Amino acid sequence: MTDLPTYLILNDSNQESIDTLRALAEPLTFPLSQEDKKFIQILSDKFDAENNCAGLAAPQIGFRKQIIVFAVSDDPNLKKWRPDLIQTMPKTIWINPTYEAVGEETHTDYEGCFSVNHVTGPVARFRKIRYSAYTLEGIHVEGTAEGFLARIIQHEIDHLHGHCFIDYVSEHELLPIEEYRERRRKLMGA
Repeated sequence: MTDLPTYLILNDSNQESIDTLRALAEPLTFPLSQEDKKFIQILSDKFDAENNCAGLAAPQIGFRKQIIVFAVSDDPNLKKWRPDLIQTMPKTIWINPTYEAVGEETHTDYEGCFSVNHVTGPVARFRKIRYSAYTLEGIHVEGTAEGFLARIIQHEIDHLHGHCFIDYVSEHELLPIEEYRERRRKLMGA
């Protein structure tokens, strides 16, 4: 495996440029160029290298492209922490994904991000969405997602539009990630 890029971090004053995280990502065209295939492989490898990762978007590692990778398993430990985990999806790579809400019902839960160091916060997301995207082969896919899967898709697609979860959380609601984890452990009786 080649050296993988580091994450762009919004709340790290040592990073010189976070413009890619705040810009609208560029759509890809089919057939995919060799350069785009290379970006996709690097994003996929970065996802695979993480121990606790539900999803990544290309801008998080410096590629201003509309590519996301995510997975939601039926791991019992994840279900314990995410009671809204009602749908699963194996590792999936989408090109030019979009979503729209199905209804107005939202659910608030804590989110974290590799592009935001050391904090988490409560974010309201649509409970159910309709998604549309393209596979690596250029095949159009669409469907609906609910619960935690819908949250992951919304979070990753936000990155393609220059948004991050902290944009939806007031500063006084942000928690240090370790404090959040400790609260959850106590709440879950772990």
